[in-house]
Amino acid sequence: MTPTVIIVGAGVLGCALADELTRRGAAVTVVDAAEAGSGTSAATFAWINANNKAPESYRRLNVLGIEAHQRAGERWFHRSGTIQLAHTGEQLDALTRKVHRFAAVGYAAELLTPSDVVALEPSLSADGLVGAARYAAEGWLDVPTMCLTLLHRAVAAGAAFLPHHRVGEVRAGRVVTDRGEFDADTVVVAAGNGSRALLRRAGIDFPVADASRASVGIISTTAPVDAGLTHLVRAEGIALRPARNGGITYADQPTGGQWALDDPRIWTVPALLLERARRLFPALNDTTTQSVGLGTRVLPEDGLTIADWVTPDRRTYAVATHSGVTLAAHLADVVADEVLTGRRHGSLAEFGLSRFASTPR
Repeated sequence: MTPTVIIVGAGVLGCALADELTRRGAAVTVVDAAEAGSGTSAATFAWINANNKAPESYRRLNVLGIEAHQRAGERWFHRSGTIQLAHTGEQLDALTRKVHRFAAVGYAAELLTPSDVVALEPSLSADGLVGAARYAAEGWLDVPTMCLTLLHRAVAAGAAFLPHHRVGEVRAGRVVTDRGEFDADTVVVAAGNGSRALLRRAGIDFPVADASRASVGIISTTAPVDAGLTHLVRAEGIALRPARNGGITYADQPTGGQWALDDPRIWTVPALLLERARRLFPALNDTTTQSVGLGTRVLPEDGLTIADWVTPDRRTYAVATHSGVTLAAHLADVVADEVLTGRRHGSLAEFGLSRFASTPR
């Protein structure tokens, strides 16, 4: 008998799961309050990395995420490498320690001189540059292309996509929306920060931040530029990467995340960050910001990934992570296997709900 699965949420995780579950023979329905990839997934810097991820089990999980993207070889994963710039001796010392630490665990990392940086990225300004580090396995994800391609692929293989269906309740094997009720063997909740409120209505305390408490992600993209970047480039207070429109996407989470979505001061952030970006990448002096995306960042209470059954009858599963773009390909594989066969992959051993059992909430 064909297993049936409803996925709540059509972000990077929901779309990747839809494709994987459909490929494995399940009858899949994806339900979302909007269009695919239009929520938090639309407002992410989409940096694929296992950089500064702790504890070690979480770092390894992110390495598996990178490797899964590499194996898939899909056109939306750009393995550009990351260059982290240092403009002070203190920053360079910190990068040197990090490179040595990463090398010890087999994570590709190397130190660069200012001349090396200019050779790799001749359009970057070398003013004040004292060195850098390069992480060759990292890159960035073209999220809209990924979400739409995977979802369309799933639909072509028999899945159903129900956009603009607001989910009000998840019961055992049933999803209730404002446009009807739908039944399945299993429901997978991948609704980001909306997961907590949704599951709370079913009497389940799911430990991710409510949308009202989540920090804001603000991602800006310029119009096309004559001189581009090859790498994803990070410096203090700014991060840059190529954009799908031929421009540059730029962000800095600490700068943008200090404001609430409804605080008008948040709209000062793109101009502030563009000035920082121009000092680093002078080609931006001749262009302007073309688009700005705002979203709330998915954040489990301990900052790590959650992937687990949330009901004793094992008919409702939930997955949430701050590292969705990095982990999407790997989580789609292992979560699909657990949903269809009951087998739990070893990489998920430390990312179930049991770790919150003794934590008051």
